[in-house]
Amino acid sequence: MRKIAMLLSAAVIVSAAACSSGGVKEPGEGGEGDAGTGGKDKKVELSFWYGWTGPEGEALEQLIKEFNETHDHIQVKGLSQSDYQKQLTAITGGNPPDIASQFGQNVTSWGVKGAMQPLDEYIKRDQVDLNDFVPSALSTAQYEGVTYALPIAMHVSMLFYNKDLLKEAGLEGPPETISDLKLYIDKLSVVKEDGRLERLGLWPGTDAYTFTQVFGGKFWDPDKKEVTPEDPGFKQAVQLSKELWDKFGSENLDRFSASLGKYQSAQNPLFAGKYAMAIDGEWLPTFIKQFAPNLNYGIAPIPYDESKPERKNAGNINTSVFYIPKGAKHPEESWQFLKWLTEKEQMVKFTAAIGNLPTRVSALDDPAYNDVPGFKEFTEYAKSPNMGSFPSLPFMNEYMDEISKRFNDILRGKVELDEGLKQIKEKIQPLVQP
Repeated sequence: MRKIAMLLSAAVIVSAAACSSGGVKEPGEGGEGDAGTGGKDKKVELSFWYGWTGPEGEALEQLIKEFNETHDHIQVKGLSQSDYQKQLTAITGGNPPDIASQFGQNVTSWGVKGAMQPLDEYIKRDQVDLNDFVPSALSTAQYEGVTYALPIAMHVSMLFYNKDLLKEAGLEGPPETISDLKLYIDKLSVVKEDGRLERLGLWPGTDAYTFTQVFGGKFWDPDKKEVTPEDPGFKQAVQLSKELWDKFGSENLDRFSASLGKYQSAQNPLFAGKYAMAIDGEWLPTFIKQFAPNLNYGIAPIPYDESKPERKNAGNINTSVFYIPKGAKHPEESWQFLKWLTEKEQMVKFTAAIGNLPTRVSALDDPAYNDVPGFKEFTEYAKSPNMGSFPSLPFMNEYMDEISKRFNDILRGKVELDEGLKQIKEKIQPLVQP
């Protein structure tokens, strides 16, 4: 998961928040700072910073163009800005964009420290139906009853597999259970006589967040206000990765990894036959169409734990969101644009163009996705009641960073499993507010 290394200082953000206009205005009223520039005959100009680049950025620019052509009083100027640290710098400096994109994992930490303007008054006033959003996706944009952003796209991982390599190994269809997965990895991995890896059935550092959902684990106990890295489900997820990792060893895996090609290219390990299987997101079929159109592949649910069949079709949801920064000069017009962007029609256009999943339930079966590679599998999978997301917490980034560090240490044998999980608890629990 993508992470932001630097968090906000509450005191600094509060000072920036003082620049924000107060309260929600009636439709048509300009935001603070309109005097002399927001008259009836002049358009309010909004600055919009978004993290997408290349063709994905171009798809968003098309929507910006459509909005500008259909809204007389607002002119939006987009800027592809994938360095999110610059958003923080602009907010703390009192000169933020009017609207911006972010990742759901950062919403709570930014929101509670004053970087994001709450949207609930706007939502209530304009009767935006939050029930139409996938619950796990919407939860990434909320904390303790406050909505700080709206999710435009969600990201779910599934199992991709090379049908030709499975057939060569005498395997029919994808693995369905965790036991199947282990067997497939053994049969599909190729090790040379000198011990060097030629092919991996699956990269052993599996997605611990997704597999925690598979094993029915949790990261947070809201009743006790306690982080739970020692939860049995999370422990099982890490154990699975450790077991697979130890089959090959750090030295061999590092050497093999250094020889792999770039992800977004024809040399992607799955495209080039270096991986027989891969756990990846809904955007990958679009890349396959672009870089490896002849790849004979399939998409399947993440294998489930046969001892927990009720957890079949479990997975982890991440999101991309839009928000209004504190201190935005034109919050009312920013809300009008944000609301328009996240309405079903625009959401479908954007996510279908870039190969991401929509966050509105009503959009999941839209015919616009019929021609998007892989979307049938992903949209059906996303409807599963066993989809979850990492809990939205003010210290979410610190928690995930610590998990990443200790996960790596456990895989490489620098710390024992139980001790590593204990260290996560000791490091993060003090961050919990009483």
